[in-house]
Amino acid sequence: MGIFDIFKKKEKERHFDPTNITIRDLGKGYIFEYAIETWTVTALFEYDWGENYFTREFVIKNGATEKFLNIEDDGGLVVTLSEKVKLRKLGEVTCDYMDAHQKPPKKIKYEGVKYYLDEKSPGYCKEIDADNWEELVSYDYLDEEEEKTLCIEQYGEEEFEVTKGIIIDALAISNILPKGDN
Repeated sequence: MGIFDIFKKKEKERHFDPTNITIRDLGKGYIFEYAIETWTVTALFEYDWGENYFTREFVIKNGATEKFLNIEDDGGLVVTLSEKVKLRKLGEVTCDYMDAHQKPPKKIKYEGVKYYLDEKSPGYCKEIDADNWEELVSYDYLDEEEEKTLCIEQYGEEEFEVTKGIIIDALAISNILPKGDN
């Protein structure tokens, strides 16, 4: 074994215990079960909120449906499962407010649920394999029970992306299998 063989061996080593894979170990290509369905991680995004605080977002698919799994570990693990919503679905009042103020309002009523602005966070986002970060402002909303979420991400002055979701227990994600070796 030459000296370079040692480095090759380290590249293939896993960063987790294969007998105890958790949601924190997820990566692109991983498979897991949630709500009696099998999901595959198809992309991974990293968010930099400053002061050395990062969160991760996984794009997941079960064949027909695409969702987002957000993991935030700020002393306690918060896992959110969400899906895209067209901005216009938030209603004329919300869209008119955003046109006039270039930011979303503090309260939004969507599908009969009233959401309250919980946090406004400026930061940067990039797909894990990409080189360039994109600047954004994230407006995170919660319903009164703090079980449902609404997130509006603002890129530039007029580009907005909306997701709605629910906060789930990390243990609801099970049978995590890593991507197979090539």
